[in-house]
Amino acid sequence: MQIHPASVPYMGALIFSAFVSLLLAYKAYLTFDYRRVRFAKYFIFLMLCMAEWTVFYAGEVGFIGAEAKFLCTRLSYPGNAFLSVMWFLFAAEYCDMGRNFTRRFEKFFFIEPVLSVLAVNTNNLHWLYYSGYSVETFGEVPILILEHGPLFRIFYLFSFSLSLLGIFFFALKFIRSSPALKPQLGILTFGAFLPIFGNVLYVKNIGPFAFIDPTGFSFALAGVVFFWGTREEEFLNLVPIARENVIETMKDGYIVLDTEGNIADINSAALDIAGKSRKFALGKSVTEILGEHVDSFSGHGWEEDFSKEVSTKKGSNEIFFNVKVSPIRFEGRVEGRLVIIRDVTEAYLYREALKEANKKINLMSSITRHDILNQVNVLSGYTELLSERLPANLINDPKNERYLNNLKKSIETIHSQILFTGDYQNLGVESPVWQSVRSTANEVAFAFSNRRVVFSIPEEDMEVYADPLFQKAFYNLFDNALSHGESVSDISVTFREAGDIAVIEVLDNGTGISSDMKEAIFDKSVGKNTGLGLFLVKNIFSITGMEIRETGCEGKGARFEITVPPGNWRLGGTDLSPDLRPIRDLPEAELEVNPGFAGSRT
Repeated sequence: MQIHPASVPYMGALIFSAFVSLLLAYKAYLTFDYRRVRFAKYFIFLMLCMAEWTVFYAGEVGFIGAEAKFLCTRLSYPGNAFLSVMWFLFAAEYCDMGRNFTRRFEKFFFIEPVLSVLAVNTNNLHWLYYSGYSVETFGEVPILILEHGPLFRIFYLFSFSLSLLGIFFFALKFIRSSPALKPQLGILTFGAFLPIFGNVLYVKNIGPFAFIDPTGFSFALAGVVFFWGTREEEFLNLVPIARENVIETMKDGYIVLDTEGNIADINSAALDIAGKSRKFALGKSVTEILGEHVDSFSGHGWEEDFSKEVSTKKGSNEIFFNVKVSPIRFEGRVEGRLVIIRDVTEAYLYREALKEANKKINLMSSITRHDILNQVNVLSGYTELLSERLPANLINDPKNERYLNNLKKSIETIHSQILFTGDYQNLGVESPVWQSVRSTANEVAFAFSNRRVVFSIPEEDMEVYADPLFQKAFYNLFDNALSHGESVSDISVTFREAGDIAVIEVLDNGTGISSDMKEAIFDKSVGKNTGLGLFLVKNIFSITGMEIRETGCEGKGARFEITVPPGNWRLGGTDLSPDLRPIRDLPEAELEVNPGFAGSRT
């Protein structure tokens, strides 16, 4: 077989195309687990088909004799025939268009290329694919001229249709995609269109392409475009892998909305939740998919992150979901929304079961506490009767007097500790709410209005996210100051910002606390009385991450500093949602202060 010298440049271009195709196939093989990422398998075979076709077409262009040229045509036909099928399957998988259909009937798509390869290689027996061939010189290059038979036209129409469908898939994906993905999909669509355009020119005998098929050169250019796109745009490393390996296997529902509120992407979990098919969901309004639940986030701004718990009926069961919505930004603009739907039914049921169990335990504790208090009251009453009925000489005896005083003190301690269990039982039972520091301090101070003490509370306001027992904590701090400060005549409350945190201070002008007791006073059973007051205060604050410490000077008064973490405080005047009312908004009847709880301090 001889090669015509004038054909060498054309052969070089075609062999270069084959080399680029092999490089792309190798890169895809290294990048993906093609056993799991189905589009990668098709892309690898697509590149191999391109390489096989262009290598043997180079031989067809370069060799001189008609028989040698036609032999190369037959050898190149497996790559040529399977090329359109591989392109179509790759486009369907990558663009997620008709994926279920193509996977189900994948094997049927290979019937046509197998038959066309057989028809070409048995053409000398029937002459139905090519009715004849000859060699003509175009310029100085000898060109194989093929006369197309009826089978060629049938198989060509099938292959051409698949190629156009692949381009249509990418064009549709391009239109629906976000701006971040348009460069990648545009490169693929443009690269895929070039060989189709060149092949049409050749088959229709248009201009100089009547004698030489530009499809190979188009594939060379398309290979360069694909290669550049892979290197520069990395189109093979973005959405498809995430969809196949992450998004489609997520247990959480995943929905991408465009700026019009229409669904641009949705995974299987979200489809199961909505009870819809992918074909129905894509491009539809989110209202058609999520129905009434859209109201749970439609009122929020496009640039706002938020989450909300919603419920729905599935048969006779109620299912609970946490819906989290985040804006999708590209180059500083909001291009859509990402909706993550998580099934929290099991956690919700556990939470409700825990609430029910706590309710029963608290009921039992309340009954038990009530019965114990009744017996303590009986014991206290009999102690008083005993003191009245004992003869004077026994009452005045120092030992008997000490015994009776210790007995009364023990009864009082038991009584206080039983009351403490009632307060501690409610700790953390209710969800934290936003509460006004100024209003809480003023309301608690009113309970001490008959104690001849001046309360200084600023007009400015700050709100903190705290347990509903926040008011109880303030009561204990005020009561602690008056009970143990000895000469307290002034109590003040201040608050300030300190960077990301806020600091609330409760100060008095009493005797203060010794340095060796500043930390111990918050421990259980430390103090002159029950030792439970400041222990409870510390626990109330800790529920929402607040910390309390004593920083005053002994002899000059006590100073309690309450540190509020970032996100759990805000300046007063911020609008509050109805379900997060601060205490100041509650009716006066709900603001009962329990004066019967004693504080503790050394």
